[in-house]
Amino acid sequence: MVISYFGITEKGNFRSHNEDSMYACGEIVAGSVSGSISSSGFQSSEDSPLILALADGMGGHISGEIASRMTLEKLAWMVKKIQPLEELPRAGWQNLFRKINNEINEHAQETGRLGMGTTLVGVLFGRRKVLVFNMGDSRAYHFSSHGVHKITVDHSFSDPARDHHHSRSYITSCIGGGTTDLQMDLFDITNSLSEGDRILICTDGLTDVIKIDDLEEILRNASNVKEACSHLSEEANLRMTKDNTSVIVIEMKETALSFSEPWKFTPSERKR
Repeated sequence: MVISYFGITEKGNFRSHNEDSMYACGEIVAGSVSGSISSSGFQSSEDSPLILALADGMGGHISGEIASRMTLEKLAWMVKKIQPLEELPRAGWQNLFRKINNEINEHAQETGRLGMGTTLVGVLFGRRKVLVFNMGDSRAYHFSSHGVHKITVDHSFSDPARDHHHSRSYITSCIGGGTTDLQMDLFDITNSLSEGDRILICTDGLTDVIKIDDLEEILRNASNVKEACSHLSEEANLRMTKDNTSVIVIEMKETALSFSEPWKFTPSERKR
């Protein structure tokens, strides 16, 4: 697998700080009002796995940023220490994220930052597999010649007691936040990918204000991943998102020719 990527994180119009953190192929951007992360040329997963991920911190100033940064630091450790990561069964992934979850909760207890937590969404590019994982309502989308579809399923629900002008979403699964029953989804998208396809991972600061039709238009018209990221981030701010916004766009430059298992769509929002 050969990819190029670009990522941007912004605090947005209304927040005084940025609780989002980004990770891409060994590099972390965290605790930054605004920042970017990019590949210098193309990256290949032939020799070692590539992981790109976003964490949307929760718990207020400092606490959310700490939870999101710590989660990505521990994810980076996983990439180095556990090989081949792509061959782990679902239960193995669940155990790894459960360990991270416990460590975040323990840190919160020890430091008095009760409630600190984070969502997490990411993509693993291995030698033979491409896997998407998520906890919470940060999302992953796949753009191809057929259009764009949402890979992940949100772990959240809206408060029915509120009207549509004042709706609020509640997270049902996250890392930290006192969570003891962690829900983690894992999607194998290996055989759905073709050269030129793009994967978008993003926090809800983007998807709260930009619908899937607009995402498709931006991903289709952007000439490269940097332009796509810049346009998405700018559009979120123009539409007055109330949250931090982080986006990473990944483009498939070269894909493997054959795989051992067929890929099947999982239940998701789909645009054709």
